[in-house]
Amino acid sequence: MRSEDSDAKALLSPENRERFGIRYLGLSLILAWYYCLWFSPSMFSTLPITDDAVTFSWLSTLALTGFAFLTTPFVFTKVHIYKQPVIMWVASAATCIATMAFGALGTILNNLVFGFIIFPVIFAAGNAIMWVAWGELHAIRKSNFSLHKFSLSFGITMFIAMSVTTLLPHIASNIFVALLPLLSAMLYRKSNEKFQDKELPTLLPKATRAKTSRATFFISIAISITCVACYYNIAIIPIDQLLPDGMSYVAGIIGSAVVCLLLSLVQKLTKKEIATYRLLPWVVVACCAALGLYANGDPALYNVSFIITITLAGIFELFLVSYFGALSNKGHLAPVMAFAVSGAVVRLGFFFGDGWAIVYEHNPFLAEHFSTSTSIFFLCLLAMVLVPLLRQESAIIQLTKAPAASSEIEEVCNAAIEEFSLSKREGEILKYIARGYTIDNISKKLVISPYTTQTHVRHIYSKMNVHKRSELLDYINMHRNDA
Repeated sequence: MRSEDSDAKALLSPENRERFGIRYLGLSLILAWYYCLWFSPSMFSTLPITDDAVTFSWLSTLALTGFAFLTTPFVFTKVHIYKQPVIMWVASAATCIATMAFGALGTILNNLVFGFIIFPVIFAAGNAIMWVAWGELHAIRKSNFSLHKFSLSFGITMFIAMSVTTLLPHIASNIFVALLPLLSAMLYRKSNEKFQDKELPTLLPKATRAKTSRATFFISIAISITCVACYYNIAIIPIDQLLPDGMSYVAGIIGSAVVCLLLSLVQKLTKKEIATYRLLPWVVVACCAALGLYANGDPALYNVSFIITITLAGIFELFLVSYFGALSNKGHLAPVMAFAVSGAVVRLGFFFGDGWAIVYEHNPFLAEHFSTSTSIFFLCLLAMVLVPLLRQESAIIQLTKAPAASSEIEEVCNAAIEEFSLSKREGEILKYIARGYTIDNISKKLVISPYTTQTHVRHIYSKMNVHKRSELLDYINMHRNDA
């Protein structure tokens, strides 16, 4: 018995939690809940997954979720969820109950109030709160969102969740999906216990963060356009050309899980971490290929095109969270803002893409004359997007890594001196700390007493809102040594 207990403790040790991606399981469960809720035919008792009531409820949820993500940073400016974990419990419980009712009641989705307002509002608010709660926690624990470990956690979780949801009968699958948010909240509670007295990382100086804006703008626009094109393609393909009983949706989501597992396996075998951004151009190319298959006009290729774009839909958020999570971890973006933007970009992109296709579907003239030409338009637009993406590659990869040269650290120190109005002497001491000098070494260099040096250091801590030397070094080095 002792041996089994020790094995369990070893598995859940901090090293193994990071090695096997377990620390990202909470986020993976939220994503699994979201995609199983909307992409598993077993969730709906009396309505097919392609029914208009389901589609319009999905559109309403997408729009409201995007709005909820964008407003979350303003709602939680002073109240942090990791210090008030009851907020996470309320959000997960409400989401659980709404998921149960959503799948069980079926035809109630035809009711305007329930299908287009009540359920979407609960799903939107619950999703946004749970998402940014995990974002704050990952910022405090300094998770670097290694794509290898995050994709491993996401791939395994999504594969199991979608397989179980599809194989179980309706009632059982409904209960299973509804419990996913609660399980995420339980993991959050366990992980959050030791961090409630911690503070969120201090943001880098404005001058340093300004460099992030251009790169983040390009990546957000590129992913937004790709999401619009991707979901336009999903929604425009005729239902009668897909696998029966909504199985094309299942095949696509399981495909996204398999892609993530393969990606993790490749990185494990090559022992080389692949930067998230390097994969984004390939995602755009894959979307272009799917659009080309549909624009070709051969119905035999429609299902392949559909599954490719569903697969891409399943991994967009993974890639975007990996990128924005890394920026947050290194002090370029506030955690709530980083996670809010990552969620909003994908959700709103899906909303506009699906909405665009729905307009065509309900207007035979537009569908007949513009469906294919719109796909070609998106294909060309994505080809144009590739150019700035590739041009920004080196700058964006550099942002998600620690500075390699002492000149970059010097630049951060100078920006911090200006940002926090440090005195000339405090600025000198800050630079010595950045180079690894001790209090005694600094005192000898500046010919002042250790007591005076320590007083200046306390003033630096106070002005920069850090509490100890390790936090200050993390800040200066952009968290160079994060796990």
